[in-house]
Amino acid sequence: MKEFTIAKEEAGQRLHKYLARLLPNAGTGFTYKMLRKKNITLNHSRAEGSEMLSPGDVVTVFFSDETFAKMSGAGAASVVRYSERPLTEEQIVYEDEHLMAVFKPAGVLSQKDDSGLESLNEQALQYLMDRGDLTEETVRKFKPGICNRLDRNTAGIVWFAKTLAGAQGMAKVLRNRNVEKYYFAFVAGILTKSADVTLYLTKDEATNTVTVSKDARDGASVIHTGVWPVASSKRATLVRIRLYTGKSHQIRSVMKYLGFPVLGDPKYMPEDKDIVAYYRTRYHLHGQQLFAYAYRFPEGLPESLSELAGETITGLVPDAFAELLAGELPANQEGNHGYLEIPRTSGIPV
Repeated sequence: MKEFTIAKEEAGQRLHKYLARLLPNAGTGFTYKMLRKKNITLNHSRAEGSEMLSPGDVVTVFFSDETFAKMSGAGAASVVRYSERPLTEEQIVYEDEHLMAVFKPAGVLSQKDDSGLESLNEQALQYLMDRGDLTEETVRKFKPGICNRLDRNTAGIVWFAKTLAGAQGMAKVLRNRNVEKYYFAFVAGILTKSADVTLYLTKDEATNTVTVSKDARDGASVIHTGVWPVASSKRATLVRIRLYTGKSHQIRSVMKYLGFPVLGDPKYMPEDKDIVAYYRTRYHLHGQQLFAYAYRFPEGLPESLSELAGETITGLVPDAFAELLAGELPANQEGNHGYLEIPRTSGIPV
């Protein structure tokens, strides 16, 4: 028999979710069978698995040591290693008890896929393990993970939840869309007017591309995007973009639709071949010049996000983008970041 007392950071999840982490090698059917037979109890009483856990709750597992070791993976001889390239300190642009804001470089996956490539998620897990904040035992109770994703070749801030409360809190504010998300991009052409556009996006899974239109289509998603020009050179414009919705390739396809495609974008590139050749030759661009720069949080957040209430979190500027800023725009007395301002009032350009 083994007893586990639910800690504060484990509370707020349903019992069956907790058991899935505690006993990762036990199938769902086996777990529910053990609940029915009272081989697993909650507060010394029969449980169904749907109960919401609170701090101080006691989960009792009536397994032999051999069975528990097998179902929990505790008998594994090797130490889990998530990544050979953990995050660097510079990539952590914000951290509190529950969350980290992590800078994802272009070319890095947000989350593991079938390619076998390391992802930012695994790099963050390894970073916490190397720092001593994560152990194999704590992972069985709650495995930290990312809260949002960016396209592989888009750089910028990705939120990583260190606790269950952090994951639930961030999921809630992202789902309710009451956090402001700002991107910056260099686009081909001279954009002089701001735009607030609601369009319909359709994705082609076979080609991993999207199309947007002003008319609704079967299976299309409604997307809402705000665009403001910041400064222009002879051939391009630095724009600030607010995402009200968040769909794959949303910004890239919308800017192409508006006639100002993102520089360096291999899928939604400018039709003007001279512009493509100029920037490819002068700056050796590889990938879209677009990055997620800032998140601005409202007041009245869940307790686990209280440190972020009313705050604006800004990230790093990718090297290639910084080179474009320096090469295309006049020197700003505040440096490159002088161009990357976030409006003081929602949706209003500065």
